[in-house]
Amino acid sequence: MQSSFVWLVALMAFGACLALPAGEDAKAETLKLESENTGDKYSFAYETSNGISRSETGEVKPGAGEEDGSLSVQGSTSWSAPDGKKYEISFTADETGYHPKFRLVA
Repeated sequence: MQSSFVWLVALMAFGACLALPAGEDAKAETLKLESENTGDKYSFAYETSNGISRSETGEVKPGAGEEDGSLSVQGSTSWSAPDGKKYEISFTADETGYHPKFRLVA
């Protein structure tokens, strides 16, 4: 049991190191940051100096009863890969699930 725990901790530490930004990405700055939340609707957007952008909007859709209802969300994320190509993921998410679309922008 203790050996499994040590491996799990080591694996988590290795994963955390991989998630750290490298090179110029570590120096990226936020160029734009917007957010709004009215309780039943929200939106946010940001852009960074290394070409990453993200936006999302969400709205609570009422259901038949007070405890019923669902959250309807749509958004997108784009970034430039190390090879210089720009990619985008756009998505919707609602009571039917998560629906992503991936595309090469340029």
